[in-house]
Amino acid sequence: FDFAGAGLLLVSLLSFLFALTLGQEIGFTSALSLALLVLAIITFAAFVYVEAHHTDPMVDLRLFRNVQFSLNLVTGFLTFVALAGVLLLIPFYLQNILGYPVQQVGMLLAVVPIALGITAPISGSLSDRFGSRPITVTGMAILVIGYLAVSTLTLTTTIFGYVLRMLPIGLGMGTFQSPNNSAIMGAVPRERLGVASGLLSLTRTLGQTTGIAVFGALWASRVAVYAGGALPGGATSAPPAAQMAGIQDTALATAVLVLIALALGLWAWRRERSAPNESMIGAPE
Repeated sequence: FDFAGAGLLLVSLLSFLFALTLGQEIGFTSALSLALLVLAIITFAAFVYVEAHHTDPMVDLRLFRNVQFSLNLVTGFLTFVALAGVLLLIPFYLQNILGYPVQQVGMLLAVVPIALGITAPISGSLSDRFGSRPITVTGMAILVIGYLAVSTLTLTTTIFGYVLRMLPIGLGMGTFQSPNNSAIMGAVPRERLGVASGLLSLTRTLGQTTGIAVFGALWASRVAVYAGGALPGGATSAPPAAQMAGIQDTALATAVLVLIALALGLWAWRRERSAPNESMIGAPE
């Protein structure tokens, strides 16, 4: 067993996640946050070195020679960063700004997962017929539209207007996720499916954690700007107009992030069309 690689990856991930968590409270430029980030980078570099020289590595780095495999992981990571960033803020919007009771907030939050659950099986079937890349690109395009729509939420948006804006996020994520997962698992040989599945789960979890930390911090900083200074009670103590403006800015940032993922997807699609028979890499020698 690759004890050295497992230990280094454990330290690297814990350091990174602790830095993101503590950074929201004490600042990302504080000595402790920076020290944790540096530790995460150093141990991750050491992990890569160990994996490249171990006879039976925990993560076979040859898998990443497959550009399509790597790009699918990256685009999946970016979409989960954006999704977590927006879903983090929506409860604050519905309860603090629009004033809906908790029960109604819970029902309104179900719009995205319901749309995702309905769309995911359909997109999976379509990807089997037309290939995963056209479907994933379509899903990311819908996501960009959805995040741009969320950036138009206002202090007076109705329930119907809210649903119309959030629906594309659920539809886009459902359209994207199943084909992307299938493409990742299909890009590796059978004996590496366990590693690919682990990496898929890791990028999803890291994406959600990173999105909450980064976009939560972005929202709080933008709210402070619109409120005219630091807020001792936190961003939720700011006037509704300042919180609303911060949400609009954060939604635009998520749209830009997914737009980057969409550009990567389009590039990968073009690459696949020019080299449709790219072989799987990572099989044992």
